[in-house]
Amino acid sequence: MRTKDKIIQLILARLDVLPPDAKIAIVGFGTYDKHELKKHVRKDDDIGKKIIEIELDYLKSLKKGVFYA
Repeated sequence: MRTKDKIIQLILARLDVLPPDAKIAIVGFGTYDKHELKKHVRKDDDIGKKIIEIELDYLKSLKKGVFYA
C-alpha cells in the first residue's frame, strides 16, 4: 500500500469517530458533515486535500506537544 493510501485510510478512520451529526466548517470551502468529508477525501479533490492537510497538521502538532483546545 502506498503512503498516500495509508494517509487516506488514517484520515477516514479519524473522520469515522466524529458524531453522526457533526459538521465541519472550512474557511473558503463551506460546511460539511462527516460523510461528505469522507467522500471528498476518497476522491482526493481540493476539499479532500484540505482535510488531509488539516488532519496531518493536527497530528504533527500533537507529536510536538502542541495541543489545541
